Amino acid sequence: MADCPNCGTWNPDDKRVCWRCQTPLPKPQPEKRRNPAMLWGLPLWTWVILVLMTIIFFVTQCGLLQTMPR
Repeated sequence: MADCPNCGTWNPDDKRVCWRCQTPLPKPQPEKRRNPAMLWGLPLWTWVILVLMTIIFFVTQCGLLQTMPR
């Protein structure tokens, strides 16, 4: 919880008034939840994984990982 706006004293989360000066403390604001980045209904990290898996599949199937003959 934030410090007391009047005297600057730290107060625990469960207190409604400052323990030192008895000033009412501001109510804690709930944190806003961020929505994940979406692309066509799926989270962006899902698309990254799908693209990486597709690239790995084509690289292995086309034989691009084989060593070059000397």
